[in-house]
Amino acid sequence: MYLSIDTFSDNFGVALFDEEKVYGYREYLKPKPFSEILIVEIDSMFKTLEIDKKNLKGVMVNIGLGSNTGLRVGVITAKTLSYTLNIPIYAYKTLDVMIYKYKYFCGNVIAVINIGKSMVAYKIKDQEHYHIKKFEEFLKILEDFKNSLVISKNLNIENSIKLKTSLALEGGYFCLENKNLENLYLLEPIYHD
Repeated sequence: MYLSIDTFSDNFGVALFDEEKVYGYREYLKPKPFSEILIVEIDSMFKTLEIDKKNLKGVMVNIGLGSNTGLRVGVITAKTLSYTLNIPIYAYKTLDVMIYKYKYFCGNVIAVINIGKSMVAYKIKDQEHYHIKKFEEFLKILEDFKNSLVISKNLNIENSIKLKTSLALEGGYFCLENKNLENLYLLEPIYHD
């Protein structure tokens, strides 16, 4: 069984699952700072489901891009669990998992998030790296990708699918599928400028 933590945005989520079953999933629209509720919610989920944390085979965490503070809280929590329970830690990236949710779409898939100061981070399916541009520049680039599926977070883009949930569950399955094992001591969030 695995625990996945996503704190990249105002939707925080945790998921408890394995290859075949979802045992628990909790999601909140940031009622308090993540640092005040994340450990409490994880502990509550284990108690409610009557599952011992010693049954965990690994912990997954979103490393960004996203809210710098939220990412720090999620990564530190995941690293603490990995270290204290002596289990592997896996990492996933926001834009990769946004695209992964729509991996069966046969055309272009573009994931884009608002990173503040009129800037966006975006990634196009099958491209290795993400890009950071001014929002207006991104809209001009988008004109070259007619009939594409666009998934957005905290942006007003016509005809885009608005991400309104956490990526905890999809991120966990993304890690399992891609074997995104990380070094506990070197893992850090991805911060944008």
